Amino acid sequence: MNLFPEPMGTSYVVRLLFVVCSLMPAGRMRAQPVIVSTDPGSAGVSTSASLVITFSEAMNTDLTVPYLFDGTTYQRLPQSTSWSAGNTVLTCSPTAALPAGRLILWTVMNGQDPLGAPLGGYTGGTFTTASATLALTNATWSTGVFSFDVKSPPGTTLTVEYSNTPGSNQWQSLLTTNSPAGLVHITDPGSSASPRLFYRARSGS
Repeated sequence: MNLFPEPMGTSYVVRLLFVVCSLMPAGRMRAQPVIVSTDPGSAGVSTSASLVITFSEAMNTDLTVPYLFDGTTYQRLPQSTSWSAGNTVLTCSPTAALPAGRLILWTVMNGQDPLGAPLGGYTGGTFTTASATLALTNATWSTGVFSFDVKSPPGTTLTVEYSNTPGSNQWQSLLTTNSPAGLVHITDPGSSASPRLFYRARSGS
């Protein structure tokens, strides 16, 4: 049976395509939402920085969920999320300082728009936090005891060490602590017996 008894002209083809497109489900004609930009950059990111993800269209805020992971331990990092700009901008804020000097992994799970079109393109990425910068400051000598402050990125675990012969690289631990506020005050009672001591701080335990 010949369905096309006559050669199909241009106008016939156009009418045929119009009919086919009209019969297709509306969802098949819609483009998938995609991530159009992310912030922050890839390196030297503050340990308190929030991840901001911008989508090409409004998203289903109940189902579209971001996650942050430590790239070394693969542990999920605590966070809070918020939406803005008509549900096109998602902000993922760490509720504790991100680990310093680490690769941070992020991903968007179950991303979709309100009509169920799934998130297309890339759905995750990475960035690296800045290395911990420690500084000893505000040194004081009072009633025969030496004290000082250690500044660090918030949430840094740090170890303070002392030595009376720094050239030999023989250091002893004074204390290990976490500094959620980025500033910890150190007092060394032993300094009253040994006034010629040297101190240093390093990240980690």
